[in-house]
Amino acid sequence: MSAADSQIDALLLPYIHAKHEADSERLLTALVSEYVEPVIRQVIRSKLHVRFDRRGRASNNPDAEDLYSETLVQLLARLKQLKASPEDKAIGNLRSYVAVLSYHTCYEYLRLKYPKRHSLKNKLRYLLTHQPGLALWENESGGLVGGFAAWRDQTKPRTRSDRLRRLLDDPTAALLPAAPRGDFQRANPADLAASIFKHTNHPIELDDMVEIVAALWGVKDGSEQPGDEKLDQFARAADQRIDVATEVERRLFLKWLWEEIVQLPMRQRAALLLNLRDEQGGGVAALLPGAGVATLRQIAAALEMSDEEFARLWPRLPLDDASVAGLLGCARQQVINLRKCARERLARRMKAIETGK
Repeated sequence: MSAADSQIDALLLPYIHAKHEADSERLLTALVSEYVEPVIRQVIRSKLHVRFDRRGRASNNPDAEDLYSETLVQLLARLKQLKASPEDKAIGNLRSYVAVLSYHTCYEYLRLKYPKRHSLKNKLRYLLTHQPGLALWENESGGLVGGFAAWRDQTKPRTRSDRLRRLLDDPTAALLPAAPRGDFQRANPADLAASIFKHTNHPIELDDMVEIVAALWGVKDGSEQPGDEKLDQFARAADQRIDVATEVERRLFLKWLWEEIVQLPMRQRAALLLNLRDEQGGGVAALLPGAGVATLRQIAAALEMSDEEFARLWPRLPLDDASVAGLLGCARQQVINLRKCARERLARRMKAIETGK
């Protein structure tokens, strides 16, 4: 075993040293299925409180599916880099690496979607790490839990109980003695945290702590001051009305474009989507998820690819004609002809819409 190999998780070595592309793809698919997917879904399930069905879908939460796809894309790109250069930033523990990457993706999503709760979480994190007698640490699954410092050495800390569930359901009633006048916003934060821990008598996941304190302090994102929010939106629109109009127009065009593309014959659809470029040469397919027009999973379905196949392809988009030809099993000129037919059909559809015919 080389010095570089000794720094890499043994699970990854067969994939890294595979000489043939077919073997590499087979081993990578097995790694994703057996070791990567379960970890990503476990983290997303924990952070977003969603359920995945047996097919790995979270139909009640499209954001969860997007987070899964985004995490997988990042992971596959990193594994490709590792195979190309094993000595550079080795992955010593695959499961841990995937967990950290998944937590980071969820963290960024929640930070942007719930900025006030994110701010509260940072305050609680600071409180638990700086207040004598309180502590914050990682549990066995890598999540953050808080509690009294004396609990830190517990081998198997309980993070959920009936008392905690009741507290989450109605924190005001459960903790009324901590704020006799019912004014929890004026309560000392350290005393409030201690009251929460005394009530549960066991460590609490940081996210549950945020949920409880947010309810007590009236911390909400997006709906607590609707009047001010609308004024802010109008102010932003006044300052950026050209940008807003352009963005709306672009999104409407992309939505129309996507709806038309999925109606194309499959080979035309693939020839167009995999090579579609904007004026700067960037891939148009990459704009679809960001504009909320189509998820990575929907694009994969349109190309009749599995999520894993498309995730491996995603960092390479847009593809050149030769690469598309290889995927479709045809000649390069056929790809050009297929894309030409697709463009002509889209042009006819656009003209029909403009003329009302």
